[in-house]
Amino acid sequence: MELSSILSTYLSQPKLELGDRSSYIGASDVGQCPRKAVLSKVVPERHDINTLIRFERGNLVEKIVEKALIHSDIEFIPQFEVKHPEKPFTAHLDFTFVRDDGIAVLEAKSVSRMPEDPYPSWVAQLHFQMGLLEMSENIPVRGGIFCIEMNSGNFKLFNGYTHNPILFDGLLEKAGHIWTALQQGTAAITEKSPLCSYCAYRDDCPEYDTEGLQELPVGDMAMDFQAAKQQEKQLKAEISIMRKDLEAAVKPYGEAMAGDYKVKLGTSTRNGFDTNRFKEDHPELAKEYQKTSTFNRLYVS
Repeated sequence: MELSSILSTYLSQPKLELGDRSSYIGASDVGQCPRKAVLSKVVPERHDINTLIRFERGNLVEKIVEKALIHSDIEFIPQFEVKHPEKPFTAHLDFTFVRDDGIAVLEAKSVSRMPEDPYPSWVAQLHFQMGLLEMSENIPVRGGIFCIEMNSGNFKLFNGYTHNPILFDGLLEKAGHIWTALQQGTAAITEKSPLCSYCAYRDDCPEYDTEGLQELPVGDMAMDFQAAKQQEKQLKAEISIMRKDLEAAVKPYGEAMAGDYKVKLGTSTRNGFDTNRFKEDHPELAKEYQKTSTFNRLYVS
């Protein structure tokens, strides 16, 4: 058997601790488009080996955190399962810490590029977990999201989240909608997001209805454009990582040789106009000099 087949078979195995995901609505379901959540349970998508390997990075992050906690003798519960007392809503918490003054939840994530802020889907997932946990245990719950950029080793902790009853009620309503659509076979609502480009159920998604649109003979051009934009995004991320690594290497010396190249870490200054402050200090004058212009912008989706 080829190694690729061995890897694919192993990585395709479902997580036993999650059980039958078609029988309940999980925290990850409420963090995504309801239509995708329903279809992924009814018609599970088949992933290629490259995608399966990328998914496995999340498990690796969990293992890193778990080993670190064990090594530091910190008590925690891995993959703690919490359920809604009446409805088929279940969450599996990566790491749960039970203390005298409450419970803390830590969600572990892996990314190719570190975001400035946590993705909305992560935040929704965490709040659903905290809500179910507080409903079950009836004690204060707080949470955080620990993120590792596997390529560079950079990490960030998004912390300080507490149970929000209003937000949780909205997530419960969303979970109920997903469950109803799943049970009755009705269409679930759609939520557009940057992840739509990667959705396996996009072809017949009502958000991307193409009926009545003129067909242009430039399909290959549009495909090449999207591919190039994606490469550009990945290249910028790689350049940013390499720049940080080079800066860290040359920082102790200020200037050095790296093979045939001279590398130097300098300091640059520039003067800029603080537009926001000017608008705050002189709002009327800012309006007087404000200029509106129009321009063309291409959208390819």
